[in-house]
Formats: sequence, C-alpha cells, structure tokens
Amino acid sequence: MSVKIKDRKTEVEYLRMACNLAELGIQYEHADLILRLQERLKKLKGKFSLSDGVEIHHKWKEDWREYFEALEKEKEATA
Repeated sequence: MSVKIKDRKTEVEYLRMACNLAELGIQYEHADLILRLQERLKKLKGKFSLSDGVEIHHKWKEDWREYFEALEKEKEATA
C-alpha cells in the first residue's frame, strides 16, 4: 500500500523525486524519515545522539503504522 497523493507533503515529495533522479530509489516514507533526521540535525547542531535517532525512528514507525491502519480501515468500510 502506498501513500495517497492527497496526503503527501510537498517537501517530502521533492526529496523523494530528487533522490530517485539521482538513482537513490527511495519510497515516500523513507524520504519523510530523512527529512525528520535532517530537521533534528539542524536543530541540535552537532549534538545529535543515538537517543535522538532512536526517538525519531520510533515516532516515524508509529506515525506510518497509524496512517496505514487508518487507510486499511477506510478501505474495509467502503468494501
């Protein structure tokens, strides 16, 4: 299952397209993770820790799990 076009953020989609043009084939969800990491790196200015990475990854997985569960429920409701 993929992310619906209407749910996509422009900055994430631009990163995904740029990576794919550079032959770094990534999915939308992975572009989202990269941007989340980049935002934290900018904020912490070199003080990024293992805990930060784990926190971001956990939140990212949880957000996408919830998104795809909601899509599945929506699909079942219309079936």
